[in-house]
Amino acid sequence: MLEDLTIRPATEADVEEIKLLLVESGLPTAGVDEHWKTFVVALDGAQMVGCGGVEAYPTAALVRSVAVADIYQGGGVGRRIVRELLDRMASRGVREFYLLTETAEAFFRNRGFKKIDRDQVNPQLLASREFQDACPKSATCMRLVMLT
Repeated sequence: MLEDLTIRPATEADVEEIKLLLVESGLPTAGVDEHWKTFVVALDGAQMVGCGGVEAYPTAALVRSVAVADIYQGGGVGRRIVRELLDRMASRGVREFYLLTETAEAFFRNRGFKKIDRDQVNPQLLASREFQDACPKSATCMRLVMLT
């Protein structure tokens, strides 16, 4: 199923489809309009089957909106999206990655993220929509620090 999978930067034309995939996945769409330029989309042929984005700050990034269509889950699509996002930000010098999740703690733990308390989050990220109001206070906060 993944032979034809391509991951590419999102375009403005992808925004509505990204939002639809997020809604179907039970994820917030707040902030997508402002940050779509940092999103990538996974395509099986011409069909969008996954997406993910980051909110980049000077020394840290917030991984957000990683979603994979139900029938593609468990096939490596999410792993490839996260790897692409991390590689893109790392090439810009970002080494600290954070996220909030209610349902994917095990998935991100398998990618090297560790659960942390919210008071350990890089202060640059605290003004993001994810930390302000898009994700509930009950969401698990996680961090990955890449070695240089």
